[in-house]
Amino acid sequence: MDKKNLERNYQKIKKSVFDKKLKDALEILKELVIKSRKGEFISQYESLDDTYENLLRYTIEGIEDPEREKIYNHLMVSILELSDVALQYAFMNESDQYIYRLKRKIENEYKQIKEEAIDNIDSLAFNEELTDILKSSLDTIKNEKEEYYKHQETLIRIFNLIWLTDKFKDADVKLVRSIWKAKNFPWHERSIIISALTISVIRCFDVKKMELLIDYSRNKNDQIRQRALTGLFLTLYIYDERLAFYPSVLKMIESLRQNTDIEKNIELIAIQLIKSKETEKITKKLQEEIIPEMVKFQPILKDKLDLDNILSSDFTEDKNPDWERVFEDAPDLLDKLQEISKLQMEGADVFMSAFAQLKHFEFFNEMINWFRPFHTDNYVVNEALEKEKENFNTSVFLDGLANSFFMCNSDKYSFSLNMQYMPELQKSMMMEMFNAEMEGIKELQKEDELLNKSTNIKSIFSQYIHDLYRFYKLYPLKNEFLDIFNLKFDFYKCEFFRILIKDDNILRNIAEFFFEKDYFEQALEIYLMLNNKGDNSREIFEKAGYCYQKLKNYEEALNYYKKAELYEANRAWNLKKLALCYRYLENYEESLKYYLEAEKLEPDNLYIQTYIGHSYLDLKEYKKALDYYYKVEFLADENKKVLRPIAWCSFVLGKFETAKRYYENLIETEANKYDFINLGHVEWCLGNRKAALKNYKLSVNRRDNNLKSFLASFKDDKHYLLKYGIDPKEIPLMLDYLKYLL
Repeated sequence: MDKKNLERNYQKIKKSVFDKKLKDALEILKELVIKSRKGEFISQYESLDDTYENLLRYTIEGIEDPEREKIYNHLMVSILELSDVALQYAFMNESDQYIYRLKRKIENEYKQIKEEAIDNIDSLAFNEELTDILKSSLDTIKNEKEEYYKHQETLIRIFNLIWLTDKFKDADVKLVRSIWKAKNFPWHERSIIISALTISVIRCFDVKKMELLIDYSRNKNDQIRQRALTGLFLTLYIYDERLAFYPSVLKMIESLRQNTDIEKNIELIAIQLIKSKETEKITKKLQEEIIPEMVKFQPILKDKLDLDNILSSDFTEDKNPDWERVFEDAPDLLDKLQEISKLQMEGADVFMSAFAQLKHFEFFNEMINWFRPFHTDNYVVNEALEKEKENFNTSVFLDGLANSFFMCNSDKYSFSLNMQYMPELQKSMMMEMFNAEMEGIKELQKEDELLNKSTNIKSIFSQYIHDLYRFYKLYPLKNEFLDIFNLKFDFYKCEFFRILIKDDNILRNIAEFFFEKDYFEQALEIYLMLNNKGDNSREIFEKAGYCYQKLKNYEEALNYYKKAELYEANRAWNLKKLALCYRYLENYEESLKYYLEAEKLEPDNLYIQTYIGHSYLDLKEYKKALDYYYKVEFLADENKKVLRPIAWCSFVLGKFETAKRYYENLIETEANKYDFINLGHVEWCLGNRKAALKNYKLSVNRRDNNLKSFLASFKDDKHYLLKYGIDPKEIPLMLDYLKYLL
């Protein structure tokens, strides 16, 4: 059985347990424990199966058992926990992935010790031996290459043991805690252990690992505490359904509320994780829009032309966003650059595109290094920079890089390791940049201490989540891991979130962020939660309506827009939305009614004028539609798209000369396949058969058209030709002759 099928069966077991179908769960679990090839798992399974059968029999026989519910809940937990470990051993037997080859290697190396262990003391002795090695290596490190790498081998060994251990025993907990007791164990290596714990519990559920993360989320060191909180947040989200089975964990989560900053920290993590979903969009925008535009405009930028020449002429006109959507105005380069700069300041991941290409260094072959915090006392980086010339101040460079808020740790390593391959001129520019950034950081440190601390904490969260993103998206063996960044992140529905977040303002902030980034499903869920809690504000109704509208649930959108209509404020906006939803539902009479109401409030609004024209067009009141389109043309004479409905209404009303003039104007600027068809109709009605045939041929020959599509469109319009006197006998002749010409 391949890994996907094993994982599928594991998910079925969990679902069956949560649905309280334990017999079904046990049936699937039986196959999984067989695949694990572990005799102890089979024995555990048989015990669980017997216990459940007995419980059912006693229940049916009417035997009262005050412990029944407790036994039933224990069974549910035991089935889930056995399926956790059985799955991992089945993977180890069935999969040839690197993770499980490494896991088999570790299992084989310590197999003899584990088999001989009678109790935890033997296992603890083994782990204490590891800790002694670790301590001794720390005591003797003097930045010498051999000693450094010996220490790193020990650290890698511990890292692998932690993240590849399925369920922690007391001895494993002792090992992790001993790292905190070891003298001179640096914060940046303790941080690595936090990452190992996080990756480990994501791979295989374990209460003891969660409890360790909870403990370390109280650590005094910001770097350790923020990483532990991030890991805890992710694992609590992933395993939310299971938390109800572990009251002790829920109690520990509750105890975190003693930390006065916990709600703010959870909010920062939540929003940063939502931002991670924007990374691919930002990368795509950089690669497909901004970089090509920068290349195209390089001579202009290089010559330092006035920025007003780069801005589009209507930049300062502040058009209605809806009007811009109707006529599809494109943003220019400067807008895009400003947008990226703003995103960077907010902590968005704008460097993924650039640094994805710089993960080829041998440094990144070792999994542990994807989680290694960047710090100045860094042997790997110092070794890479040791050959730099005297005019390159390594100390200033490393200080600037370590204190940079915008670049994550992983990218800092990429950048510093790549320095040795950069031309001297670029290095000088880098030094100037870092000198400037160091000055900026010094200025920041002079400001309000509270503000400085807040900025620092926010940067730790954002950098660490960017590090995690790099690992799950760029690590060569990324396909062997669950990609946490593909999860929905609807954490606001989770029990742990309800325990930790009592402030509805934070919930609202998260909703606004989802809304701003167009995640309308998640935003809507939070708005409805807030509404159910008693928030009946106009904005809640408006935004819930807008979310429903974007999700194409127009009936519900109308329901919430009508609730917002009860408020006097923002009435024109709301009327337009009501009109638009009725239009989407093809109720053009109601749509027109609301647009006409909106027109009274904003008589010169181009959006409203345009859609009143559309409404009359849909109702086949072409003369009234034409009057509104003419008004739009007058108010926005630079816009050519409005010429199309004017030309069509003129044709339908029999104003052929007018229609011809407008179609010819369109064809000079931005013709589409339908413009040629319609001009052909106009020419034919004017008696110009050859001109009609020419335009029909031009339509068919367009890249986005073909004869079949042309004939379908022609059929829709045929009744207009007949209305204006075209002989029905001529129509098949015209079409056949067109086919000859093609």
